Amino acid sequence: MRTRFVFAVFAGLLIGLAVSQMAVPRAAQSQEAKSKKPAEATELDSLKASAAAFAKAFNASDAKAIGAQFTENAEAVDEDGEVTQGRTKIEARFAALFKEFPKAHIEVDIRSLRQLSPDVAVEDGFSATTLTPEEPGSWSAYSVVHLKRDGKWLIGSVRDFPPDESGATAHEQLQQLEWLVGHWVDESPEGRVETDCRWSEDGNYLLQDYVVKSRRGELKGTQRIGWDGLRRTIRSWAFDHSGAFTEATWTPVEDVWVLKAEGVTPAGEGVSVTRTVTPISPDSFQIDSTSLVVGNELLPDTSVRVVRRPPAPGK
Repeated sequence: MRTRFVFAVFAGLLIGLAVSQMAVPRAAQSQEAKSKKPAEATELDSLKASAAAFAKAFNASDAKAIGAQFTENAEAVDEDGEVTQGRTKIEARFAALFKEFPKAHIEVDIRSLRQLSPDVAVEDGFSATTLTPEEPGSWSAYSVVHLKRDGKWLIGSVRDFPPDESGATAHEQLQQLEWLVGHWVDESPEGRVETDCRWSEDGNYLLQDYVVKSRRGELKGTQRIGWDGLRRTIRSWAFDHSGAFTEATWTPVEDVWVLKAEGVTPAGEGVSVTRTVTPISPDSFQIDSTSLVVGNELLPDTSVRVVRRPPAPGK
């Protein structure tokens, strides 16, 4: 069942799974592959821990702990464009904030975390800050540059962006993905994934039905793609008839889409994967899948080309 889940449920993350992944024999993987954790993954874990430590210190009104997370010459730019330069001044600014608003609270939602070099990493996401418990929170984007100093990740710069007040509807936000509408297929000697994508009747969602066909049989599933107005991002939810499901966030990065997805197998195992979707032409795109983990197993990376299915003869 676990192998079936790997090739089936992740078809629902977009248009289809690299069907070459269907043929990966789980039992044939070496013990080293199962237990080895890539160095980059370890660094990203450290960066995630740093982000969590910032939120914990903020919610404890601990300006000193926050200051310790910045480099000496760090720069912080707030949503109004005001710049605070240097660790000492950044700490003092947070201390003043906590003195005026002792119950200030922050939530952080990391969307993208990538290591550009051994000593530089970039974090992008959304945060929601409330100054008093009675104040409704609103999400806005932020970007952080992390620098490694003496073996420890510190914040070199952070920038908060103003909340999106464009007033765009869910349909207008999803038009970024309108090119997905249609019939798609990806296949290899191991199997075939067919997907149909359409707008919902109200125009607020993109709906997908997919079928995975292989020597192991046939598996069907559905996916709903929508706009999350609170987190200001596109999200998706996929379900297959085995009982497995996944959810993902979609982040546009230059000319590609980066999907961070998590799911659960019918047996209750956790699953996660990062996918990069690169449009190639109006009738094709590429999906690169990395860091696919099922339970405690790290599976090989995959890449697949997806093409638009031609109409039936006579149509």
